[in-house]
Amino acid sequence: MSGLFITATDTDVGKTVITGAIAAALRTRKIHVGVMKPLASGGVTDQFGNLVAEDATFIMKAAGIAESERSLVNPLCLAPALTPAVAATVSNIEVNMPAIIKIYQDLAKKYQPLLVEGVGGITAPLWQDYLLVDLMVELSLPVIVVTRPNLGTINHTVLTVEYARQRGLKVAGIIINGWNENEVGILEKSNEVYITRLTQVPILGKFPYSSKIGEGNIEGSELARLAEEYLQMDKIISIIERGSNDE
Repeated sequence: MSGLFITATDTDVGKTVITGAIAAALRTRKIHVGVMKPLASGGVTDQFGNLVAEDATFIMKAAGIAESERSLVNPLCLAPALTPAVAATVSNIEVNMPAIIKIYQDLAKKYQPLLVEGVGGITAPLWQDYLLVDLMVELSLPVIVVTRPNLGTINHTVLTVEYARQRGLKVAGIIINGWNENEVGILEKSNEVYITRLTQVPILGKFPYSSKIGEGNIEGSELARLAEEYLQMDKIISIIERGSNDE
């Protein structure tokens, strides 16, 4: 096994939720899964006065990763809730991408598989002219795109998938987050149909909204149960095993 890169069509779409859910399910299956959030912005101060990324906290808990590994899971956490390149600039911090990639390589030797969560959309600037997609290309992992079920998602999803392909990335699947089966109508159902038709990428699940997730009060076992119920975990594992070279 190698890993997955989980990205999304925009910010606040649910990358963290899906990364955590997949990690929790793999952990329940006794797979030695690791997680990484290379860069994060909008960090908060914890009880010890340390700046931490809540996204990293969530996926670490889901994967059962100890707090002592936080600096590896999330090498760079920035306080301003801005795109990383801007957050770093206003914080007078230089983003050292080679160092971050080295940490990824070390983690990838320790964990099989390693799930990497992006930040924002795939063209989010990480440092100067270095975009998230540039990091994705360097890591060369199969990609899962997380998207919304609501209005505008067709455009955002198709553009994300097509640009990723232009950069030579293997987009292995799409996951719709925030799906409410009891309330979906023609909008959500037609979005699903057109996303599949226009991207020719399989939808690997429609993950439900959970207030417990939003409040950060969900246990790993419950997160794993939701992943097994609403995500195609066997296919996701197969994607990880095949890697980015499968066509």
